[in-house]
Amino acid sequence: MVALLLMAKGNRTAATRKVRSSQRQRRVRVYTAWHPVLVALLEHVLPEGWYQCISEFQLAREPLRVDIVILRRSRRGAPPRPRLLTSVVGELAEHTLVHFKGPTDELERDDARMLLAYALQYLVVAEIEAPAAVALRVLAPRLTPRFTEALRSLGCTLTPTGPGTHEGRLGVFPLRVVETVPANAREDEHLLYTVTPGMVADPGGIPALSPAEIAVFWALLEHVEQVRHPLPGQRKRHMKDEKRVVESFEQALARLVARLPPEQRLAGLAPEQVLQAYAPEQRLAGLAPEQRLAGLTEAQAVLALPDAMLRALSEEYLATLPRQTQAAIQKRLGAASGRQPARRRKARGPSK
Repeated sequence: MVALLLMAKGNRTAATRKVRSSQRQRRVRVYTAWHPVLVALLEHVLPEGWYQCISEFQLAREPLRVDIVILRRSRRGAPPRPRLLTSVVGELAEHTLVHFKGPTDELERDDARMLLAYALQYLVVAEIEAPAAVALRVLAPRLTPRFTEALRSLGCTLTPTGPGTHEGRLGVFPLRVVETVPANAREDEHLLYTVTPGMVADPGGIPALSPAEIAVFWALLEHVEQVRHPLPGQRKRHMKDEKRVVESFEQALARLVARLPPEQRLAGLAPEQVLQAYAPEQRLAGLAPEQRLAGLTEAQAVLALPDAMLRALSEEYLATLPRQTQAAIQKRLGAASGRQPARRRKARGPSK
């Protein structure tokens, strides 16, 4: 009987530990890897020096954070009009809360209710007396009927104001919803493609970017690299879709580079850096005979000769060339003949 009681107690203890462990696992904060991409994107298109971009905000004395971005005005006066992504960062309030849904998420009914709750909590924690200082933005691939219906139940009706943009009021807060899928087709809005489902399904389908947009895209690549390999001192976070983010940006980069004209691809590279990618014979293709040898060392000039001329060179002369050059010649001639080149025998001394 005692053994049975001890066994039952042990089973209950193990079950309790298992439940607590599962609860701890559920409480682990899982970040989406698209979130830092959006933060980096907004930081690079906002007027410099005018706004503070806060990637997270604690809404209570206890750790309660929301997956929104805070764009907070940091100086007085009229800021310049942003050139890029005006659908998102144009006409900002003193405090603008941006609720974001990445390429692999959709707007749900609760997003509307939580957005209003976030705004009200932000008023309290940020100690804002005038609610008119706060505005709301929603950034998502598409509007969904369930999200629109939830807004309507809260007294908010959206009015289309352009391709992919809608305006309304959620309580006392102005609300703008930006659908990234249709909006990214507009001029100066192409960078929105980086946070659409198309970036996952077809990274190579990214629209042709302007020079200003390309500069921002390079900056995004640096942030994506930091997602994969944090800088020293930065904490590695478990992020949803991390692999998809990295792969998508790598494929998009390949497509963008392929679209560039040769002079732009090679801009900033020294001639010797470009030539390192080619074998000597490739570097000399298309040049006149007198041009082929200009600036080459003797060994490079020999390797530039056709196979027929290489075979005509004497073994005595080949022996004066560097070992690597001799090995390259033997490999070429052996491949051309379809067999391994014979090793030269060592000269024997006079027989005694």
